[in-house]
Amino acid sequence: MDLGAAGSRGVCVPAVGWAVSSPPSTANLLGLTVYGDRRETVTLLDREGRIVALLAGRPNGEDWDSVAAEADEAMGKAAGECRFKGEDCDHRRGRFATLARGISFGGGRTIPGTISNSRRNERALRALCQHRAMLRIAGFGSCMLATYAPRVYANMRKNIDDLLKHHPNLRLNFPNSAYPAASFNFGPATECYPHLDAANEACNWCHITALGSFNAKTGGHVVLHDLKLVIEFPSGSSILIPSALFKHGNTPIQPGEHRRSFTQYCAGGLLRWVRCGFHTVKEYAKVDAEGKAAYEAEMNVRVEECVARWATLEELRQMYGVKAHAAEELAVGDRVDSE
Repeated sequence: MDLGAAGSRGVCVPAVGWAVSSPPSTANLLGLTVYGDRRETVTLLDREGRIVALLAGRPNGEDWDSVAAEADEAMGKAAGECRFKGEDCDHRRGRFATLARGISFGGGRTIPGTISNSRRNERALRALCQHRAMLRIAGFGSCMLATYAPRVYANMRKNIDDLLKHHPNLRLNFPNSAYPAASFNFGPATECYPHLDAANEACNWCHITALGSFNAKTGGHVVLHDLKLVIEFPSGSSILIPSALFKHGNTPIQPGEHRRSFTQYCAGGLLRWVRCGFHTVKEYAKVDAEGKAAYEAEMNVRVEECVARWATLEELRQMYGVKAHAAEELAVGDRVDSE
């Protein structure tokens, strides 16, 4: 979708540079579709025409290859400065080094807090979050969420703003991104197993950016298993998906190559904490029995409200004043409903 005409109103210009290879034989055997070569942003639509995910590609401009290379170099430097435990390198998402930073809730915590890292690792991750290239990538992901899923973005932004006001000790990773947490997948061969990120807010989009030096036509593809899609994912490109709902992973890269990735996300527990008056759901019943009852009664309604936050292309066209032919669309609703 070309939203350039809306740029004067502060709307980000979407990406170009997305490319997908011709179908490999393994994909054909598995009944998967490898999406063909494209140079524009691609929206993934459900049966109601709602945008459920976004192949965001990269921003307009000739310097993005340099940005991706600088970010990859910065992550490599940080990896050399960090110390990884066994569970940081062999985990349910794959066998590669990874660390997270930011605000989260769950895993035994009684209140939202900062993801724990050693002093050494925290220094390296803090410097990484201040790096110019990482700042640009983080801002791009947040911007694309705001542009293509404005209600999802607004809901997260309001809840996280309320959270930060109530807990002023908490800080976001990036001044130009609304996402409260990020994971740095250092590799050296970041190849994710098929998985769901069940702790993430269900209908929010996780922002994923690939980095490294690898042949994107032979490896490193994003696989969206529920949609039966294999997507070429070159270094510097981004994708935004509801990672709690869509099972996703990567294809292996070739020997001698390296691949890293950077992700931004929002834990669903953070929004529940705010909704329950800054209490856990269990504590909420003790301090406000009526409020807890109303919270439980709203469960089915919240599911509908969550899905309704996904925008349709027609809504965005009217919002930004662009022509209908400006978008690249891929209808995937029937694939989900047939499962």
